[in-house]
Amino acid sequence: MFSLIFKIIITNLLFSVSICSLLMRFNEDRRHSNTELLLYSLGVGPAFTTLLLYYSLLIIPHQSNLFYLLFVLFIYLLLALGGAKSFKPLYYNIRQSFKDLFCSINKSMYARIEFAFFISIIIILLTGYFYIYLTRLLPQPLAGHDILGYATMGRILFEEKSLGPVWNERFAESGFLYFTSHAPSFPLLLTWEKFLNSFFCTSSDLYLRSVSTYYGLLILGVQFYWTAKKSRWLGLLAAFALMSGLGFSIGFLFKHLDTYRIFFLIMSWIYLAYTIKEKDFLSVLLFGIFSGFAAFCHRIGMILVGFNCFALFLFIDASLKKRLLKTCFVIMVLLLFGGAHYILDTFWGKGWLFETIKLCLSLLGIN
Repeated sequence: MFSLIFKIIITNLLFSVSICSLLMRFNEDRRHSNTELLLYSLGVGPAFTTLLLYYSLLIIPHQSNLFYLLFVLFIYLLLALGGAKSFKPLYYNIRQSFKDLFCSINKSMYARIEFAFFISIIIILLTGYFYIYLTRLLPQPLAGHDILGYATMGRILFEEKSLGPVWNERFAESGFLYFTSHAPSFPLLLTWEKFLNSFFCTSSDLYLRSVSTYYGLLILGVQFYWTAKKSRWLGLLAAFALMSGLGFSIGFLFKHLDTYRIFFLIMSWIYLAYTIKEKDFLSVLLFGIFSGFAAFCHRIGMILVGFNCFALFLFIDASLKKRLLKTCFVIMVLLLFGGAHYILDTFWGKGWLFETIKLCLSLLGIN
């Protein structure tokens, strides 16, 4: 359990805060809340780590475990240095947010009682859930067709120290076939965990098991952030409504890819709206980044971010030249942040694009 806590602190918290601090450098006009940026960035650390592993295994394969660990840590050190000036403002911003929250309830005894009741409900629900999760759900081994395939892929990428198993179907001769055409972001989470395991001399996969719940909590957090702007009780009701859906609750409670990929799709849509409304550089940049991660997580994401780019070109209020420039910039960013995998796969790997076109034509009855 100690190694799991360490992995979460390093990957989900420290890495994400480093990214957030750098993004704040582009938010000098304060169009975006720093608290909001931090909330969204908490999902970026793990995904960006898998992207770094992807490029390092692609460009510099077959190196030692220590090499890839140091490479990732070095990149995050550079990010932290680049955003060092933002650490103090971020700390003061978070502290002020909590101060405003608690000061707002000092107006009357009724407000204090209402706030205490609300916090008590949150604490009881979270305590009960985490007790069940940590004692019953998290210890359960990985089970199910998809998650076992992703985990096996992550283990083989760690052993091979290259992306060969992703591109080359000849690995089927050794008893393994990468059964999907998704980009390998999710399997690389286990690869990263195994690199950290080599440091601790353990063989745990608890970090991969925790990913679906972590991103489920982030989705709930994002929903609560927006709905609580109207009322904190509306935010709580919205969380209950979301958890009442069977599909989300299964993805939230059990080990799977879905909350991971859906989080980045949600973020891409939020920043699509920001880009159309605000038209600032940070919105455009984050729209491209989250679209890239949505593609890097799943093939469906790659298809949907294509519609994102079309929507941007269609709805942004700008001249034709600026529409083209912003859309091309977003496409370049989303390719850099994971979308390029599908181009590489088309011409170097298994031909994802051609297979998809053939499937679509067959569904339309065209041979």
